Amino acid sequence: MNSKKTVAVMFGGQSAEHDVSVLTGIQICEAIDRTKYDVLPVYLEQTGCWYAGDALLNRRNYPLMDQTKKQLNRIQLNIGQEAEKTDTGRSAFSVIGEKGLLGRKTKTLEFDIAIPSVHGTQGEDGALQGLYEMAGIPYIGCRVLGAACFMDKWFSKAIFKSLEIPVLEADLIERPDAEDFYNVKDLIKGRNSYPVIAKPRNLGSSVGVTRADTAEELAGALATIFKLDSGAVIEPFVPNLVEYNVAVSSAFGKTRVSAIERPYHEKELLAFKDKYLAGGDMDTKLSTPTEGMASATREINPKNLKPAQKKLIEQCAIKAFDAVDGRGTARIDFLCNGKTGEIWLNEVNTFPGSLSYFLWEAASPKVSFTDLMTAFIEEGFEIHANQNRVVDPRAANANIFG
Repeated sequence: MNSKKTVAVMFGGQSAEHDVSVLTGIQICEAIDRTKYDVLPVYLEQTGCWYAGDALLNRRNYPLMDQTKKQLNRIQLNIGQEAEKTDTGRSAFSVIGEKGLLGRKTKTLEFDIAIPSVHGTQGEDGALQGLYEMAGIPYIGCRVLGAACFMDKWFSKAIFKSLEIPVLEADLIERPDAEDFYNVKDLIKGRNSYPVIAKPRNLGSSVGVTRADTAEELAGALATIFKLDSGAVIEPFVPNLVEYNVAVSSAFGKTRVSAIERPYHEKELLAFKDKYLAGGDMDTKLSTPTEGMASATREINPKNLKPAQKKLIEQCAIKAFDAVDGRGTARIDFLCNGKTGEIWLNEVNTFPGSLSYFLWEAASPKVSFTDLMTAFIEEGFEIHANQNRVVDPRAANANIFG
């Protein structure tokens, strides 16, 4: 009898970060210790259909063609009454359109814990985590609170300010009604300070992030952002810009930080394709495991980072992560004026590309990608065991119907 637990790695999704989610999901599947766990890859197609099967592990199968889909099972998650489901008490997906032996029972694919490898909205924002909570499924990573708070760049600034973490001042511009959609210039009347950075309120991976030097450029940036999100955050552009990123986790006991990286890029802003195609084209990325942002575009443990700056970054990262009882790992990004040395926390990515494993492999002590995944999986089981207790309304005299 197989005593290994099965890990359902769910990737893809319907956000603008779909392709990056696929790469991260495949990397995770490859990194999981197969001597301890079985892996069930689950692809969330942009159409909303879900598929399971080993053909999903081949990067060259994307986007999925009909021929590949024939090798897969189309599935749906068992929830509600069906979630009490399997004789083993495990979580399960039902295979759509198939019956079991003698047609008595729908065929199921059982698993023990889920990994929500879905970047951006409907995944990293707490939506998928909420589904797991309702279905009683153990999972790794941030809970609903942390995921939702940090996906919202405007709301998270308020959290950082309350913790006395330095952040750039910003304005929020909400998407106008449909009839006023193209009159975005009216939304920025009176703004005299440029350049600025405009970014979607709820996306990541630099999607939609634009520098604007004039009101006309800002209006154009907003028009693009409003096709992606319902709000835009406007911040002053940091001159002499230097960026620093660090990963944080509490899966090893006390919250600790990884090595720090400094991303390099030719342009002032690191755009989506600069991040994920730097050092090669998509053909290269599909044939070999990627590191999120290519190694040629970063410096680990940057030499120019002063001890006081390093201490500030690490302390602010831990403080932000612990404020929402962070789980799994998060990558926390900072902005720095390289001339004045000022540093501001930019954003928190609660499920970063590649889970920032390269930062943990450079940490002290070093943590391999495989050991990292084992720690996250065991943490997920532990959290679920602590939360999975029977709630008796009579204990608080909250029952009405007996």
